[in-house]
Amino acid sequence: MKIFAVLVVLVLCMGDAYCKDFQIEGELEIELRNFLHNSPYGSARNNYASISSLIEFGIYDDNDKHALIIKAFARGDSGDSRRSHGDLREAKYRYVNGDFELTLGVDKVFWGVAEFAHLVDIINQTDFVESVDGEEKLGQTMVRTSYVSPIGTFTGFFMPEFKPRNFSGSDGRPNGNFLVDTSREFYQSSDGRNHDDFAFRYNSSFDVWDLGLSYFNGTSREPLLIKKNLIANLIVPFYPQREQFSIDLQATLDSWLLKLEALKQIERTESVGRFVAGFEYTYYGVFSSLSDLGVVVEYMWDERKLEAPNLFNDDLGFGLRWTANDVNSTTLLAGAIYDLETSSVALSFEAERRLSNQLKFSLEARFQVNVDQQDLILYPLRNEDFLRLQATYYF
Repeated sequence: MKIFAVLVVLVLCMGDAYCKDFQIEGELEIELRNFLHNSPYGSARNNYASISSLIEFGIYDDNDKHALIIKAFARGDSGDSRRSHGDLREAKYRYVNGDFELTLGVDKVFWGVAEFAHLVDIINQTDFVESVDGEEKLGQTMVRTSYVSPIGTFTGFFMPEFKPRNFSGSDGRPNGNFLVDTSREFYQSSDGRNHDDFAFRYNSSFDVWDLGLSYFNGTSREPLLIKKNLIANLIVPFYPQREQFSIDLQATLDSWLLKLEALKQIERTESVGRFVAGFEYTYYGVFSSLSDLGVVVEYMWDERKLEAPNLFNDDLGFGLRWTANDVNSTTLLAGAIYDLETSSVALSFEAERRLSNQLKFSLEARFQVNVDQQDLILYPLRNEDFLRLQATYYF
C-alpha cells in the first residue's frame, strides 16, 4: 500500500503529462428490506432501511497506458450496526504497454462461468452483509501482472493483505440461531491477516471454448464457523490455509452454453474435490416478441456431502432468465436450488427495470422451503425469508 500511495502521488503530480482525462461517476441507492418472520434475537427487527453510495474516480492519459481508478463504497443501515460499513472496492494504478499489464493497489477480480455457485472465484472476499448469494465482493490489495501471448493470457497475483468476511450482528439480518463473533476470528497461519497470498491464472479462447486454469495458495476466503459457547450459540470464524487447483470451461454452441467449474482444494492436510456443471439455453424472440428466455440447469457437488461447510454439496439448480430487450432494460431472474440429500429448497426472484437513464428499480425475494434439520447451514436460516426493494440513482 505504501508503494501504491507513492504511485498515486506521482500520477497526480504529472499534471498535463498524463492526466488528460478525468472522469467521475457514481450511484446513490435507497434500500428497504422486509423479513417475513420474527428473529430469535430481540434486538433484530423485521424491517430495515438503508442508503448506500458508490463513487468512481478515474484519471487516464491519452494513450491509455496509465490510469488511476478509485471506487469507494459506503452504506448506512437503520438497524444493523455491522451493515453500516465502507470499503474501497478499487483503488489502483494500472499500466498497460502492449501485451503487458501491471495493476497495483486494491482491485476486484472475477473467475468462473457458473450461475449458482462460483467455486473457483477465490481472489476477493465476499461482502456477506451486502449479498447472501456471494455476488458482492470486498476489494483486495494486490500486485497483478498480465502478459497476453499468442497461446493465451498469463496472470500472476501477489496479495499481502487479507480481509475477513463480514457478518450481521445481533441487531441485523439474515441471522440464524447463532451469532458470529468477528472480533475473535483466528487463523491457521501465525501471520493472521498479514499472510502473503499468491495466485496464478491462465485463460484462453479457442474455437467455441473459453478455458481458465488457476492456482491459489494462501488464506481461505471461506471461514470455518467454530462453536465457542454452546449456551450463547456463539460462533467464531477460523481461516485455514488453502492450496487450490481449478479449471473453468465454457463452450458456446449457438443457443447453448455448456459450463464447468471444478477444483481440488487442500486445507489442513485434507484434500477435497468440488465441481459445478450445467448448461444455459436461450430462446431468442420467445413468443414472436423481442424478448429472450434463458433456461439454466446446474449440478453442484462436494465430496464431503452433508459434512461440507457450504450450501452446495449435492444440489440441483434451476433458473429462468427473461430479458425484455426494451429501452428500460427490463429483466427477470427466477431460481431454485434443490438439495438431493435433504430435499431442502431455496427459492430466489430478482427483477430490474430502468425508469430513465438515471433511475433504476430492483426487487429481490428469497425463501427457504421444506428445510431439513440435517441441513446444518440452511436450517438455522429457515425463517430468514425476505423481500428487498432498491431504488438506484446514477450520476
